[in-house]
This record gives sequence, structure tokens and C-alpha cells, in this order.
Amino acid sequence: MLEGTADKAAELKSQGALEASRDPNSNVDARAAEETMMRQAKAAGAGAYEFDPDATPEQKKAQMRAQAPVGRPHRKHQTAALVTDQDDGQTAGYDLPPPSKEGALAAPGSSADANGTISKDEDDVYSKTGWAPRFGNPGDEDEGTMLDHQDVLEGKLDDKFFGDWYHNAGVIVFACLSSWVVAVLGGGLGWVFLVMAICGTYYRTSLRRVRRNFRDDVNREMSKARLETDVETLEWINSFLAKFWPIYAPVICATIISSVDQVLSTSTPGFLDSMRMKFFTLGTKPPRLEHVKTYPRAEDDLVIMDWKFSFTPNDTADLTARQIKNKVNPKVVLEVRVGKAMLSKGLDIIVEDMACSGTMRVKVKLQLPFPHIERVEICFLGKPTFDFVCKPIGGDMLGFDMVGFLPGLESFIHEQIHAVLAPMMYDPNVFPIEIAKMLAGNPVDQAIGVLQVTFHGAHGLKNPDKFAGTPDPYATVSINNREVLGKTKTVEQNASPRWNETVNVILTSLREPLTIQVYDYNEYRKDKELGVCTFNLEQLETDTEHENQQLEVIANGRPRGVVQCDIRFFPVMEGQKLEDGTELPPPESSTGIVKFSVEQAKELDGTSSLGGSLNPYAVLLLNGKEVQVSQKLKRTNNPIWSNASKEMLITDRKKAKLGLVIKDDQSLTTDPILGSYQIKINDMLELMGKGQEWYHLAGAKTGRAKMTLQWKPVALKGALTGGGYITPIGVMRVHFIRATDLKNLDTVGKSDPYGRVLLSGIQKARTVTWKNNLSPQFDEIFYIPVHSAREKLVVEMMDEENVGKDRTLGQIEVAASDYVQQGEDGEYLIHDSKNEVMSTPLRINQNSPPKGTLNFTVAFYPTLNVIDPDDEERDEQEARASLEGSAQPSMDGAPQHARNISTNTASTAKSNDNDMARALANNERDQHETDEVHEQGAPKIRIEREDLTRYESGLIVFKIIDGQLAHTGTHLEVLMDDMLYPAYSTNKVKTANYNFNETGDAMVRELDLSRITLRLVSEVDQKGEDDEEDIKAKITGPTLDTLKRCLYTPTQIALRDSQGRESKVTVSMRYLPVKMQLDPSESFNNAGSLRVEVLDANNLPAADRNGYSDPYCKFELNGQEVHKTKVQKKTLHPSWNEYFEAPVRSRTAADFKVDIYDWDFANKADHLGSAIIDLNVLEPFRAQEITLNLDGKSGALRLKMLFKPDYVTRSRQGSSTFSGTFSAPGKIIGAPVKGATFVGGGVAKGASFLGNRFKRTSSSNHPVSPSQEVRGGVADVRDTSMDVGEANGTNKSLPATPHNRQRSFGQVSQSPAAEQGTATICVMSASGFQEDTKLEVRILHDSVKGLKEVVKTKAAKAKTGEVAYDDETKKVPCNADNKFRVIVRDHHTFSSEDLGEAGFFINDQSSGGTQEVKVGSGVVVIRSSFQPNESANLRPPSSARESPAGKKHMGRLLAKKDRSVTPSG
Repeated sequence: MLEGTADKAAELKSQGALEASRDPNSNVDARAAEETMMRQAKAAGAGAYEFDPDATPEQKKAQMRAQAPVGRPHRKHQTAALVTDQDDGQTAGYDLPPPSKEGALAAPGSSADANGTISKDEDDVYSKTGWAPRFGNPGDEDEGTMLDHQDVLEGKLDDKFFGDWYHNAGVIVFACLSSWVVAVLGGGLGWVFLVMAICGTYYRTSLRRVRRNFRDDVNREMSKARLETDVETLEWINSFLAKFWPIYAPVICATIISSVDQVLSTSTPGFLDSMRMKFFTLGTKPPRLEHVKTYPRAEDDLVIMDWKFSFTPNDTADLTARQIKNKVNPKVVLEVRVGKAMLSKGLDIIVEDMACSGTMRVKVKLQLPFPHIERVEICFLGKPTFDFVCKPIGGDMLGFDMVGFLPGLESFIHEQIHAVLAPMMYDPNVFPIEIAKMLAGNPVDQAIGVLQVTFHGAHGLKNPDKFAGTPDPYATVSINNREVLGKTKTVEQNASPRWNETVNVILTSLREPLTIQVYDYNEYRKDKELGVCTFNLEQLETDTEHENQQLEVIANGRPRGVVQCDIRFFPVMEGQKLEDGTELPPPESSTGIVKFSVEQAKELDGTSSLGGSLNPYAVLLLNGKEVQVSQKLKRTNNPIWSNASKEMLITDRKKAKLGLVIKDDQSLTTDPILGSYQIKINDMLELMGKGQEWYHLAGAKTGRAKMTLQWKPVALKGALTGGGYITPIGVMRVHFIRATDLKNLDTVGKSDPYGRVLLSGIQKARTVTWKNNLSPQFDEIFYIPVHSAREKLVVEMMDEENVGKDRTLGQIEVAASDYVQQGEDGEYLIHDSKNEVMSTPLRINQNSPPKGTLNFTVAFYPTLNVIDPDDEERDEQEARASLEGSAQPSMDGAPQHARNISTNTASTAKSNDNDMARALANNERDQHETDEVHEQGAPKIRIEREDLTRYESGLIVFKIIDGQLAHTGTHLEVLMDDMLYPAYSTNKVKTANYNFNETGDAMVRELDLSRITLRLVSEVDQKGEDDEEDIKAKITGPTLDTLKRCLYTPTQIALRDSQGRESKVTVSMRYLPVKMQLDPSESFNNAGSLRVEVLDANNLPAADRNGYSDPYCKFELNGQEVHKTKVQKKTLHPSWNEYFEAPVRSRTAADFKVDIYDWDFANKADHLGSAIIDLNVLEPFRAQEITLNLDGKSGALRLKMLFKPDYVTRSRQGSSTFSGTFSAPGKIIGAPVKGATFVGGGVAKGASFLGNRFKRTSSSNHPVSPSQEVRGGVADVRDTSMDVGEANGTNKSLPATPHNRQRSFGQVSQSPAAEQGTATICVMSASGFQEDTKLEVRILHDSVKGLKEVVKTKAAKAKTGEVAYDDETKKVPCNADNKFRVIVRDHHTFSSEDLGEAGFFINDQSSGGTQEVKVGSGVVVIRSSFQPNESANLRPPSSARESPAGKKHMGRLLAKKDRSVTPSG
């Protein structure tokens, strides 16, 4: 209304100027009228421009632009409610000292003596309270206590010997028998009296006990009846208060004084100089609780009591004369200073002899979780009575009671007190106290997470004003339509804008709705609201991500368009609470919410003030930007601020810096700086952990400030950060060896245990499950990245459940600080304790007895300090920005302050920025405590692509940026080498174009031989079942080649599914070498596939009467049967000619043996002998013939074995309760060859030095000497050959074995397939057959589904016994270890004759090779190759492989002793 009046007045003034210009008698000309109209239009806020009348339209447009104001005079919404550390190029202009923790003060110690008194240096704190805390009042007298008047018999005789009915009967029997004995023995009357005295004394004592018990029972029953009608006295608590009041009263008085002074300083009227509390005491007589009444019929979770209380210090009826003499009455002295500064005078206003009494109802709401009390509600039943004496003039000596002197004043004051308290706590209004939240240490309005609103756009927006045209929309975000928390950009002239912006909001509750308001931007007028749309935040409790939301914009009850957005909630990460009640610290994260608080300051330098007293206020800064300004206090050098606190969103904790500037508020001059401080968040958190909260201010002679910090990690993903990833300082090596005597939690059968490692409550690694076993032999090693010495690892044994949650079998806590230590140079030291086996009992909780023992080892290996190019680039940008800022002298011109959100910011605009910058510069030079702390840290190294092969072991850090996926509702997993469980799993992908922005890491033991797998799965495999149906797409390739492609560079990797659909993921990687020497048992050469050919045996002992035996062999690997041969009847020199394959996870720890038995039809098989097979004598990729001497009477067994190193993935071990078969020890997943040289087509050869460098490790973890004699061991080892292709790919004839192979089909199910891919098979020729035969060659695929023909040549006549085939090539999908059969036939029109059949394996190298297969009397030449499905997209470009520079890749193929490995010490 006022605005319309002003516009009308301006219009009238303009009209008056025009009329005056038309009046011929007026001296106002047309030019003056135009200027008046222009001035009035601009004053009213309208757009008014002046043009040249002869100018063209283009020139008039240019003139309008020249006259238009620079920038848009748009009154922006308040959008700084969310403070973040992201750099917007603006600072507050404060010249802060460098961030330092040098000014931190040591944590204060206790100031109390052993006797409970306070030291003398703190007496001044209690000078205003009457006395210091003490034990007892000076007027109290030790009056003693009344003794229990019991006789000697009651004191010596226990209650169990008297009082019951049989005791009384016994006394009667004793009296009779004693009298009879006295009479028989001739005793006199004196003996009878003695017996009577004994019996009477006993009866008296028994009767008194009966009366006492009867009285107690009666009183108890009467108390129950009176509980609801009568009241109970509370003398016990009054006695407690009498002793506790002298201790606590001074403390509470000092607290009140410090709090009230701050309130008075902010509420002082303008005509007064200041108000402060000069003296305050509650007196020596404590409050009394007269009685209490309870209501037992209330609900089970509610306790209701009525308390009658009184605080009457002047009531001396119950005090002794000495107590009355030393009594201190309640008293408050308020000093009011009239005048200003030096011309002011203080006057004392005294209020004393306060008293009050009333009845208060207390309701206690109970709950099941700790602390079991949810809240307490307090209210007064009726109006309490108050009494006091007020002396406003004259002080103690001349003052008089003004309240009692003036009529009506006392009743007026009482009415005002009741008017204030009635809405708060007069029945039925209650005053609630949230006990559960207070004991939890969490404020009611604490941050619970970050709400991320991604605005895509809007469509169909309509302007309520039909004549307003197309809107210029923008959107704002608020909670329940309160203050604006975020704002999008403005899109001009578009009813369907595309914003594509993300707004983050800190949430304290999910109970209120999210409000999105859409406005139409106007340059000169107030922005018009187009409508409001809301979102119920309670939906985030069940699902934290809501994508593609179509929120309807409502205005005046009608739809006005739709806003398209994504809403995500990232809750605060909390530490997991274990079964024993231990609460782990939250996970480390570089993103989160920080609450920065400046509670108070002390001893501020007041020399710059005329009167010595200051008016201080605090300015809080984040990265140089103002985020909060505190209230301004009056006349105090020790301020306590109640609102100097701010919650902020931190996206990079390592770079964020907090600042504090304390100023003195001056009415007429510039606000001078009293001190400043700046510190990094990481440094402040470290000092907070040590209990240091006080900091010396820079640039001040005296002064210190108390600053606190609360950090809440949030795994924030999206546009701001990569999920809060923190670079590890090293890895903890955890070796699960075995567990024994575990607790059995199953009713039927035994537990199914597995081990896992938790870091900050998050599972980082787990072993395979051992079914139905209470003493599992794990022998698994994991590497857990750690980020600080404050972290804790929990090693836990779990019982896997098919239905329901897995149950714990016990846990062990491992503190990283026991292993992580820093040297003097700042580098982290190696703690190589991998050989120190710990046998620790397992406990489910702290109070339960131990059950079971876990044998494991823990070691720590630090990572090298590698330069991150991203951090380096940010540091260079900051250095350039600071250099550009320092190029301009700070004294020239005032720095531009960022707009502050506080209402007090406007008062700081009057500060002289030049003087402030000059003062801060001087402060920085004079303050030596705030010099930058140059801690000597570990030297940084730079790793490029050509440096990767120098470091064998390390952490690969991958940042998954985004992806275009063919399968939604999936997780992207990263697997390394032989690990069954993924090293990292992303959140569920809900859209085809998904922005991951997640960062993870994985341990690489041998970089040159490692393989990395990326796969999309529909469900995360928690049980290790490895269900192939859940895998939607997958790709596997060499880690080294992948790392070279993705090192510091976002690279797109393609994953294809079985139908050929492609999913692309953008990944960037970096590498952190680990300072460790890999144990030989963890080497790639220690695991792989073992092929055993059972040839024959000789000189076996005879077990049957006919002088022969029926022998067969049984092979066991680590206690599991892997193969059993056929029975050879009636022979002592059997020839089996069978072969089998078995995956070997560890050659050094393998227990491989063979037993030979004599088969009997009805009886148990007789044992003929056994032998232990030492796999360490084998050399990789070299077939060797071994003769084993049996430990029986006689005999030797001849075997032919070939060991091929490969990664073996473990699977669950053992059998279930209702199953009798064992699972396979693992499966071969395929990997390159370690220590091998590539020749010709790339088939591995050599590596002969590897076989002899291992020492065997038994199951007890003790090395066995190679020279130790074992009966039944290896007698002879010779090199031989097997049916494997030559490396050079030539048609060289291989010596054929004289025995026909017979594969063990029982092993097929126990040896899962190797790599999947496509085999290319080509039949080249056949020779050595009879002349004039029509040779037809057929090749069959021997798969788990049976035989399938894949190649069939044309029948060609072999005139000379030889025939060559052209273009007989086929491609077959198969696994790398599948067997094929070749059959040669003599083809006829009506029948065909088989000439022979033989088996062979394809060449599993992509370059291929030829091999000659002996079939019947001839030989078939076959060329084959194998191309894995996953290798195409992860292989480096061909130009890099074929160029001369490709020789640098040969470094990864050298022997370990010839390579430069990461130093271990």
C-alpha cells in the first residue's frame, strides 16, 4: 500500500512538471520538465531513457544500452545457508596468517587436589558466588548416629538359628530332656533355673525376630495401599542434598554468572552504559523435597510422580545455633552503569532472600534401547509461590525493600512471573527434557545427511499473469517453505528451461517436506512466483535415491507446469556397533559435514580501548570466505558467544582451512582486529583428538580462543566429489591360517564358518566358507588399505546362514596404531610381522567366555608417497591465484567482501579494509607461534607409464566416472586376480546413462602378471556362490596394460554380454606402490593347474593267494580325493595309462600323496603302499617323469606330471550336513606366465629357475628341509614330454607316449572351466595311413554336455597314404582347457571304417600353433588357436606392441631376481 502511494506521488510530481512547462507564465521550460520526469521515474524504479530524436533505431538501442545500469539490479534470494568449501573465486579480504597448529594450547589437566579442594589460582572464579566447592558446611556439627540397641546374643547369633517353628519345638524338647537329666543325675534347683534361663533367653530372641518380620510385612502391605492416596517422605534425598549442596552450589552459581553476563550485555538499553552481575549466590541452605506421590496404575512405559518442593533459606527452625550463625542467604547483586565510558557511574541493585515452593509433576517416558529413558516432562501443579526482597537504591547499607514499600508492585511482579512461566510449564503445559538425545551427545538439530537435488529442467510453465509474456524461470530450494537454501540459474524467455544444476542441502530431519519454488525473473520489479512443488522427505528413509521425479508446480490450487529433477540423500556415516557393544569409529572420508564453533575467548587485548573494556564479536571463515558473524557483546574482555557456530559441507577435507577473526565493535571508528587464527581441518581434528581446544590468537599481545570442531563423514557422490576417497597410507596384511574348536551355533550339524575383516564397520575382505566344519584351515591372505593410525580392524569369525542374517562366532579387535608408526623423516615404517602367528581366543562379547581360537598374522606395509596430478594441478592454480593477489598491494583499494548471511554483516561494511590488511600483515610478522609448521614428510615420487614395471606390488586406485550401460539395475564390480569376492562394488545403476563418480582401490600383488576383471552383476554375491546367471557383462584383461591405458587419463572400457550388446564405462586409474617383498607362497608361480599322467608300477607286493594283486591308485590333494584309477586284475606290474588334472592353490603348502590298494570283491581293500609327491620339484611348463618309491614292502610308481602356473579362485570348502561330496578346491581363471620368455607365437617356455626357489610349507606352517628323508618319496625325476604344442609353431614330431590315455570323467565336475573364448581349429593334413583309402577327419568337442561334432573334412583319397586339406577351419566357443577328439575314418558309400581315435587340447595362445596327433597308424596335423572373449577391449593398440618401443614391455617378463622391486626397508 505504501509502495503504491509512493508511485502515485511520483506520478503527481511528474504531471505537475508537465503542467508547469505548458504554463506561459511559468519559468519551467520543457527541458527542465523532461529532467524532472526522468528523475521521478528512476526514483520510482521504472526504466526511463533519454534519446536523440533524430537518431536511428539502432543508435537509440545503443544509447539505451549505454544508459542501462551495469549488471542486473536483481535482488537475489538468500542462498548462503549451505556453506561449502568449493572455490567461487571470492574471499572476505582478510589477511589471515598461514594455517598452523603451533598456537594450540596443551590440554588442561585437573586442578583439583586429592582432597577435593580447588587450587588457589582458581579462587577468583568463585569470588562472586560466596564460597568455593567444599565438603560440608562450616556450621555443621558431628552429632553422631544412634546405635542399634541389640543384645549380645542377637549380635553373635545368626538369624538362621532361631525364629522358625521347629526351633521353638526344639527348645521345648531341650527343656524337658535337660530337666530329666538334671533329675537323674541328682542335680539341684539351681540347674533347673539355669536351663530355664537359657530357654527363656532363646525364646525372647526368637519372639523379637518374629515381631520384627511381622511388623515389616504389615508395613509393606500398608505402604502399597497408601501409595495412591498418601505421600512418602524424602528425607534420604534431603540428607544427600545437605552434603552435596556445598560442593555443587558454587559451580552452578559460576555457570549462571557467566551466562547471564552475556545476556545482559546484548540487552542493555541505550541510555545505560552496561549491566553486569556483580554477585550471585543461592545460599548455604539447600532446597528440600517435602514428599512425593506416585501413580502405580500408569502405563508400563510411563512413570508419574508429584514432587512437593520448597526453597526457604530464611526458615531456620531446623538449624542449630552454629548453622544459623554461619548461614549465607541467597543474594543477587546487579551493577548498572549510568552514563558513557569514563563519565559513567555504577549503581548496585540487590535482590536477596529469594524463596519459592510448589508442587511439580514429573513424567518419565521409558524406552527399550539405552539409556532406557526417552524424555522427562516437568510441569507445575498450580501456581508456585515466590518471595524476595529488592533493594534498587542504596545498596546493602542504605537500601530498603522497594517491593514491599510500593503498593501493588509485588502483585504486579508475581503476575509477570506467572505470565512468563504459565505457557512453559504450568499444567497442562509441560517442559520436555530429551534425555536420550542428551546422553547420546547429539543435539536435537544435528545434521543427519546431505540432500542432493539435481535439476534437469521444467516444461509447461505458465505465468499467472496472462499479459506477462514468456517467463524467465529459476527455481529455489527450501525446507517447509522457510529460508532459501539454494537457487538455480535463470533461463531467459523459456517456458521449458533446462537448468542441469545440482543443489546440496544439509538436512537435520526428514519429517518436513522439501519445497521447490519457481520464480519468474524481473529486472526491476520483484520476482513473480510461478508456483510451488513439494516432495515428502520421509520417502528417503526407505529409498535414498529418487530419479526422474516429475513434480507438479501448483499455484492457486491449479497446475502450472512440471519440474524434472533427481533427489538423492546421503546420510551421515556412523561407526558400526558390534555384538559386544563396542562402537567402531566411522569410516574415513574426505567429504562430510563439519560444525565449526567458537565458544569463547579470554584475556583479549584491551589496550586499544579507552576504558580497557571491549565489545568483541567473532567472524568465522572457511577458505577465506565469511560464513558466520557472532553476536556483539558489550564491555567484556572474556566473551562467550552463543551463536558463533556454523555447519558446512566439505568436499575436500585435506584442503579446507578454517579461520577466525575477532573484532572490537566501535560506534564511531573502524572496528579494529583483536586477533586472528587459521588452521586446516585435518590439523584441528588431530588436536581435538588430543584434547586441545584453546589457541593463541595471532597479532595480539594477549588473547586465546576456544574453538571446537565436529566432523561427520558423508559418502557424497555426484557432481561435487568422488565419494570422499582418502589416499591410504599403507596396507595391513591379514593372514587367516586356521581356526580351531569354534562354537557350534547350529542345532543340526555344525557351523559353516568363514572369516572376515571389518574396517570402521565396513567389510573389506572375507574368506571362503567351510561347510560343516568347526576347525577350518583357511590359509588365505588379504591386504586392507588403511588411512590413519586411528583406525581399527575387527577380525571376526561368522557362521553363514542360508536363511537369515549370518551370526558371529567371535571377534578380535586390532588397532592400526600397534602397527603403524612414523620415522623421524616422516615416512611410515614397515612392520613386517607376517611370521608372528597370534593364537587369540574368540569372544562373542566382552562378558562371554572365550570359545574357539583363531590363528592369524598381521603386518603393515606403507605405500610410497606418489604425486597425484589432480592435486598438483589444484596446488598450481592456488599458487597462481595467490601470486596474482599478492601482485596488487593490499594497501591499494579495499578488498571486496563476500556477502555474509548474518544479519550483523551490514555493520562490518564500515571497516577500513586498508587498515585491517595492514594490521594483519603486522600481526603475521610479529606472531611467531603461527609460523607455518614445516613437518618433514615422506618425499614424493612421480610415476609415469614407463615406471610401472619397476614396482611389483601396490594399490591400484580407480575412479569410475560414468557409463553408458545396456543393463540397468546392476552393480559394477572390480575383481583382482584369484579373488572370489570383488574388491569394489558400486551402487546400483538405475539408468542407462549413469554418473558413478565413485573411487575405490584394490591390492595388486604382482603387477606384471595380474589380471583385472570388470563385470556387471544384477545381485552382489554375498555367499560366494558365483552364479553365472547374475553376471550380465564381463571383461578381463592384464592389469598392467589396463593401468597404462587409464593412468591419470579417463578411458572408456567396453563390456559385452552374451548377446553382443556393449556397455561402456569411463575409468581413470593411478598406482600407489607398496614397500613390501612378496612372499613366495603368494606368487603367481605357486598356484596353477597340475596335470598328472599315471603310467605304471612295478614290483608291487602280492596280496592275493595266487601271488598277484588287483592294484589301483588313489590320489589325495590336501585331504581330498581328486582321482582314482581303474583296477588292473592279477598283476604286480600294472599299466594304467590314465591322466587327470587338478587345480593347486599353493604348491608350497600342498599335501599331495598317492595310495595303492589291492581291490577285493567282498573284503576291505588291502593297502599296498603310499608315497608323498613333492610338487616343489616340478618346473613350470616342463613335463617331468617321476618315479616314486612306495613305503610298503616293495614297489615303485611311475608318473608324468606337468605344472602350469595360473590363478586359482577358491570356492567354498567342505560338505553340507546332508551332502557327501566335496567341492572343488578352486577353478582356473587364466593368467599370463611369470618369469617366462616369449618366442615365436608367444607360447611360454623356460622358467626353470622357479622350481627350486620354493621351500615347502606344511600345514603347521613350519618349513620342511629339502634334505629331510621321507620314506616313500621321489626317487627319480626326468624331463619328458606331453601332448602340448611347440612354442615355435613348427611341425616338429613329438615323442608319443606308448600308453593310450583314458581321461578320468569323474574329475570333470571338479575342475571348472578356465577362460571362455573362441577356438579356431584347422585340419591341415593326414599321413601314415594305408594307400588308396578315402580319409575323412572328424573333430568332436568333449564338453560337459557330451560330444559334439565341430569339424568334418571332405573324404579325400590318399593314393600314397597322405592327404592335404584346404580351408577346413571352424571356430568353436569353448573354454581354454576343454578336450577335443579327432577321429579318422575310411569313407565308403554305404559304410565307414574307423581307422583310429585320439584326444588333444587346443593351443591356448591367441597366436596359435600346430601339433601332430597320433591317430591309429597315422598322424593328423592340426593347427589351433584360442582367443579369450575379454582380451580384445583391454589389449593395448597394435602399434604399441609392434613398434620397437614395445621392447619396454619385456620388463614384466623378466625373472624376479632380475627386476627392480619396491624396497622393503
